[in-house]
Amino acid sequence: MMPRVLACVVAYHPDNRRLQALVARLQPEVADVLVIDNGQSIDPTAAPWSDMPGVHWYSAPGNLGVGAALNLARQRALEGPYDFLLTFDQDSLPPAGYVTGLLDIWSHAGDAVCRWAALGPAIRDEVTGRTLPVRRVDPQLHLVLSADPWPARQTLEVDHAITSGCLYPVAALSAVGPFKGDWFVDMVDTEWCWRARHRGWSVMQTGALVLEHTIGKAGATVLGRQVLAHPPQRIYFQVRNTLWLLRSREVPRGWRRQLLVPLARKLLLQPLLPDRRWARLLAMVRGGVHGLWQRPGG
Repeated sequence: MMPRVLACVVAYHPDNRRLQALVARLQPEVADVLVIDNGQSIDPTAAPWSDMPGVHWYSAPGNLGVGAALNLARQRALEGPYDFLLTFDQDSLPPAGYVTGLLDIWSHAGDAVCRWAALGPAIRDEVTGRTLPVRRVDPQLHLVLSADPWPARQTLEVDHAITSGCLYPVAALSAVGPFKGDWFVDMVDTEWCWRARHRGWSVMQTGALVLEHTIGKAGATVLGRQVLAHPPQRIYFQVRNTLWLLRSREVPRGWRRQLLVPLARKLLLQPLLPDRRWARLLAMVRGGVHGLWQRPGG
């Protein structure tokens, strides 16, 4: 009997053609597709959505953020007749046969699969065309970036995987608990993976499947570095949630300093981007204050 998969796509003012392509790609390979519309910008009764069987819609009353949206999907997966939850951002497009490929890897993993909390693909940045390297901390607590991300198309244990394209068994979703809804967007996937690993589960990533994903909007070159241009609200969550994560006991050893380096780089470079400098600076200050003094949300 084939496992039943609930695919969830979290959308916020998406490009409808890209969203349609994603849903159409997923539809034949999963039991159901749940689209969570965080921007109230989609009419599910209009074409082409009205003719897609097995596609369900949730129009959020406002922008719930990624964490709360994932929790809606998690609850449906736990309550419904599903074996897995498969999560996607609106900016990703899997290759044909993607879900079948993930399930095939899962079915051939042997006894170890009983402790797999998540299985993600290799990620190719749609803008640069580069496949992102595997980022792990070695036993000496040094960050290791693999020169060849996926030798022999292996499936590797990693420290964390991104939400988009990630397959979660319902057993792990139940045991590890919900995503951090109050974190809204950034570090939601990282925190859940690290919490799972802290509780004895494994997070896996495979080079056998490559997912095209938009990492961020192109920015500008500042002090010799290419800086992604995120809106000030997103920068606020990046700073606040990173500080909240640093306060957690479930952060793996060695990752604390690896979180501090990009945070310091962000604090230095984001205000130097040519647009909305003061708004970016204010967002970082607010994120820093709330990250240090507010109680981390759940």
